[in-house]
Amino acid sequence: MPRPRSRAFIGRVRELADLAAGYDALAASPVPTFTLVSGDAGTGKTFLLEELVAVVESAGGLALVGWCVQVGDFGLPYLPVIDALRAVEADPVGAEILRAESAVRPALARLLPHLLPDELDRQPSPTPEASTQGQLFEALLRVLAMLSTSRPVLLVIEDAHWADRSTRDLIAFLARTLRQGRVAVVVSYRSDDLHRRHPLRQLLAELARLPHIRRVPLGPFSRPELALMLDELAGSPVDAQLVDRIFARSEGNAFFAEELIRAGQAGRGRLPDDLADVLLNRVEGLGTAALQAVRAAAVAGRRVGHDLLVAAADADDTEDGLRQAVESGLLTRDRETYTFRHALIQEAVYGDLLPGERVRLHARFAELLAGGGDDCSGPGELAHHRLASHDLPGALAASIEAAGAAESMAAPADALRHLEQAVGLLDRLGNGADRLQLQMRAAEVASASGDTARAVAFGRAAVAAADERPEDVATRAATRERLARLQLDADVDADETSRQALELLADRPSALLARALATRARAVLRTEDPAVTAQMLALATRMAGDTGADVIAADALITLNLMVRRGFLPSVAAPLLADTLGRTTGPEALDVRVRALRFQASQLMEDGDLDGALAAANQGVALTTEAGLRWSPYGLDLRLMRGWVLAATGNWDEVLAESLGAVYAPTEPGRVLATQAVAVMVGRGAPEAEALLARLRGTGDNYADIQLDLSEMDLRLAQGRPHDAVAIARVCRARLSAESGGTERLLLAARHAAALADLAAAARSAGKDGAAQFAAAAAEIADEAEGIPMTPALNGPHGRSALLRVRAEADRAAGTHTSTQWESVHREARRAGRVQEQVYAATAAARVLLEEGDRDGAAAVLRPALVQAQLLRADPMVTAIVDLARRGRLQLSPDHAQRSRLSLLTAREAEVLALVADGLSNRRVGEILFISEKTASVHLSHIMAKLGASTRTEAVSLARQQGLLLD
Repeated sequence: MPRPRSRAFIGRVRELADLAAGYDALAASPVPTFTLVSGDAGTGKTFLLEELVAVVESAGGLALVGWCVQVGDFGLPYLPVIDALRAVEADPVGAEILRAESAVRPALARLLPHLLPDELDRQPSPTPEASTQGQLFEALLRVLAMLSTSRPVLLVIEDAHWADRSTRDLIAFLARTLRQGRVAVVVSYRSDDLHRRHPLRQLLAELARLPHIRRVPLGPFSRPELALMLDELAGSPVDAQLVDRIFARSEGNAFFAEELIRAGQAGRGRLPDDLADVLLNRVEGLGTAALQAVRAAAVAGRRVGHDLLVAAADADDTEDGLRQAVESGLLTRDRETYTFRHALIQEAVYGDLLPGERVRLHARFAELLAGGGDDCSGPGELAHHRLASHDLPGALAASIEAAGAAESMAAPADALRHLEQAVGLLDRLGNGADRLQLQMRAAEVASASGDTARAVAFGRAAVAAADERPEDVATRAATRERLARLQLDADVDADETSRQALELLADRPSALLARALATRARAVLRTEDPAVTAQMLALATRMAGDTGADVIAADALITLNLMVRRGFLPSVAAPLLADTLGRTTGPEALDVRVRALRFQASQLMEDGDLDGALAAANQGVALTTEAGLRWSPYGLDLRLMRGWVLAATGNWDEVLAESLGAVYAPTEPGRVLATQAVAVMVGRGAPEAEALLARLRGTGDNYADIQLDLSEMDLRLAQGRPHDAVAIARVCRARLSAESGGTERLLLAARHAAALADLAAAARSAGKDGAAQFAAAAAEIADEAEGIPMTPALNGPHGRSALLRVRAEADRAAGTHTSTQWESVHREARRAGRVQEQVYAATAAARVLLEEGDRDGAAAVLRPALVQAQLLRADPMVTAIVDLARRGRLQLSPDHAQRSRLSLLTAREAEVLALVADGLSNRRVGEILFISEKTASVHLSHIMAKLGASTRTEAVSLARQQGLLLD
């Protein structure tokens, strides 16, 4: 039976697959395998091997496990071998083999003497020790070979870094001589314990020369893997910021992370005593010189240069001590720098220092760094040492310098940390820097890093600081105008702040007044009379033009464009965003240019030009990434836009690559981006989707919760739980205010009506009451959706497709829907370029066609839908189509090989290929798919490159040969 495991298996999927593949290969070819598993202490070697043992035993194999113990060459030899033989003895067949082999090879009986009769056990060994060892090794080899005749055998020797000399000899013997039988040998060891003179190093060097030896190194957990482990230990999703702190301290080491969370250490504070003792145990064996060097290195930080460390330690034998520290594995050397093998070792050593030692060494490092003592260190290190040595004025100056260095490297999160420290130091000192300037800088970098709440807090503090200078009206107005923009980014009401900025400027024409007008218009976009707001924007545009502030004029025009798109103004008044981009040149225009690209991408996507939307989003993502603004409000929006376009066109793998890791991001913007990964996981029916939904809930971001609601409704509908989907719809409706985007309202209505239609259909099928009530509720939802103003933003193919689906779902609930309705939904979804919606609509249309008896029509609709669903790897959709085809006795599915070949192409490329195969020109392909002729040509070029074709005719021919075109 499989062994019970203490917790779920997390991470190490690739490594487990590698080890299991070596074992599985024994079934086809009885050639033994030999694998070395290495990793630092705490990386999960034992847990991985426990899972491997469980896999082997579940498959009916025999698993033999032996453990080495920390007694070295002076303990009882062959301890892991004895452990393994006891497991053999517990197996009935194995016990017979052992008894038979012990009778002819007495050396084996010396390990398990109870197997022999007493008279044989008392007989002395007639052979020398060396011969006895050889006999024992031969006996073990025969036992493994004989066991493997009935079933595959896994032999695991754990913790070989503690192996005695005899066990090491056995490992070498097996590696060289085990050539037959269905036997897999796995030996694990700690790589961080192998100092230069460790006895296992020589054996590993010998094994490295054997070509059949495989290696499986274990690195630390990634943040997502560690988060899953912490979730399981805690029994519920762990706060992402706590995950981030524990990940930083443990560096992905599973044991260290588990100790931190079990001890209640929220990623901060001193180490748990037990963990500190484990870490310091390795340090206590060092000589005096090495100990002093390690202590100095701990004060320096995780990494320190050679010359700086030697100068700070200030001892004649420091270099000898460093050599010992490196050989012991506590420090690693990379050219001219030293690094602690693990950050927690540095933390433990630092925590063990006396307070006076710390202050003295910090002061010494600060002195050396201030004098240019290390080219590798920056002002951030200097600020750290000055603060730790109680030099507050020096720490303030260094913190401000460090913030400037971080800003110049487009690292806003680091700049924010230094500026927060500087503001705190300034509060303690009372002087030494310009408080207003620091607070404004902190507000800017907080916004750039995506921490909008901190940005608003610093913006408010800057307003208060500016008010201490009542005579400087321009500064007081400027800080309020900037605070208003920060509030808008954070979805905080900016009405009062923007009004105060205008009142302070008293209508004196200036670039600042133009900006204040533009910002005020944004703040009252939904509350003021649109005509008044438009006049405000017109005045801002004229004033910006008169003062040469084209960037401010562009910002005002963007807002005017949004008013038109959202239906506040007639469409004739809409400026083109492409024109506003021409006004946003130069570094000072970056924020406005990014804003223009964000809304350009959105509008092109709404209008069905997904290629243009992707180009705009890509341009904006590149700009924000280069400027360190990737998590700023518009930086995040652009990444979301890019993900939505990729998701719509079926490039789901790219969406996951961009957003899956953000599930475990420590900041709110990352978790908002992660909602796109959840949508894809739900669409693919991934079992992890449920856990990801739970982890991302409760972040406090209303938009993220709405996206999660939509995804969870999709999940419940796919699970056949429409009642739950209806309950979620009610929650989501409460989140959506009347001012919420119409797109989300339509998408919610479509899912809500679909859930009600499922309930109505189930009630009719079972002959139960309630179908009429469900149908009436669905009709009410459709009426509400049709009452939403179809603004230019909603009147594109995506909005029309969603609205048509709502009515079709309502009619499905009433039992009156038609295939023509669903074909209209499909047509608009195709115009919008949205693959998943096309598959859904096609499946619904085919269902109606089958009900009408049109099997040929249903098959014609389902064939391309099945291909699209398979390209998406949308298992729930594939299953729905296959089940429908089976019930309708339709022949649809390509064979497995053909599905594999289809994965060469994206969903859009498959559509283009099919039309080109029909002899259509690029222009006609573009017309049918609602893309430009140039875009169709680009897709065809990609297809030809993938197929290795030089002409379109050759591409079609090769596609037919490879099964990429369905008949």
